[in-house]
Amino acid sequence: MRESEKMMDRTQPVRALFAAWAALDIDAMMAQFAEDAVFENVPMEVIVGKQAIRTANTAFIAQIKAAPWKIREIGVLPSGTVMTEREDIFDLKDDRRVSIRVMGAFEVDEDNLITQWRDYFDLADWNRQMNMDPDYGRRQR
Repeated sequence: MRESEKMMDRTQPVRALFAAWAALDIDAMMAQFAEDAVFENVPMEVIVGKQAIRTANTAFIAQIKAAPWKIREIGVLPSGTVMTEREDIFDLKDDRRVSIRVMGAFEVDEDNLITQWRDYFDLADWNRQMNMDPDYGRRQR
């Protein structure tokens, strides 16, 4: 590991991403990603590339008026992977609140940009809160 990598706070772009979600600021969100980043909401389809991640998140943001996520734990593994335990809260424009517990893993490159974002959560719980079929959106294998 290079000296500059030892000094880098790998949690910084992850924290900045969460702050951008709280502000619903898509440009600030996207500033945290490398061009070839991969976003995987694990039970769902993988999203590859910064532009595709922007498109997916922009569509999602259109449905919400607030996203006051709560970080329960954040830390960096010896491998450099940033791990998070969170409660992702979404206040929808129809005045419903959806809350889901999430474990996230973030790979951060030497430029302090997110290259991989993997979130693990209970899609059926999310779908029930959204009044949808519990299997809606599940990745087809």
